[in-house]
Amino acid sequence: MERQEIFVQGHRGYRGKYPENSLIACEKAIVLGVDAIEIDVVVSKDNFLIVSHEPYMCHTLCLKPDGSSISQNEEAALNLYKMSAAEISKYSFGTLPYAKFPDQEKIKSHKLTLLEFCASLEKKLGDDLFPQLTIELKSSSEKNDWFPTAKIYAKLVLEQISKLNEEWPIALQSFDMELLKELDKQGCELPLIVLNEKNDFTIDDICEKLEFIPDGYGALCTIIDEELVEDCITLGVELSAWTVNSKEEIEKLYKLGVRNFISDFPDLF
Repeated sequence: MERQEIFVQGHRGYRGKYPENSLIACEKAIVLGVDAIEIDVVVSKDNFLIVSHEPYMCHTLCLKPDGSSISQNEEAALNLYKMSAAEISKYSFGTLPYAKFPDQEKIKSHKLTLLEFCASLEKKLGDDLFPQLTIELKSSSEKNDWFPTAKIYAKLVLEQISKLNEEWPIALQSFDMELLKELDKQGCELPLIVLNEKNDFTIDDICEKLEFIPDGYGALCTIIDEELVEDCITLGVELSAWTVNSKEEIEKLYKLGVRNFISDFPDLF
């Protein structure tokens, strides 16, 4: 495997070793030399894109402003879509033990707006380091209490991304096909990537539902086979595999023809 032949994305920055979706995780991934950093965003009450995987304060990851814990029963009430960006930033994450990644460093972090997040990275790393920014839009058309409608969400995304430094190469991905459809309708010129984890849902099914051929297809690594690789090549769709966390998985997928990898441990590459 030649390093220059593949495209490596740090999942949630560098989740295997640093708090997910934190500045330090992305900074370390960029310094390591990834081709892209992948982060998640949700929406706040005052319509800012917030860098966070969950649309609430997860009790296993977050702490209250006074440093006290959040119970499992409390987390649903801490809905980010019902909190302002300023309120959200007072909570912290990154210091609690994380069973899934026991070696993850404990570094106190805060949920920032996408604009603040990118500006902070630029300040830390300077003007020479701009890997691709793969932004996963966390959304569900069925959860109106947690997210805006697809039409409003797409408009917010396009407005706020237009304010980022144009040096950032940006790609947008989501499981929510209604949101991707709306972005396409609103004239989004950025690459649009559809995510999928179901092996009974073909790329042709997805294109039919989207009503356009996406630029990329992000598939759960365990559902990728020769047929899917060939289908993506035929359609001219860039296939990415997530979340690839072992050398054995890398080698297996590489032999199938995968060249775009999303990993919690980008140092494996």
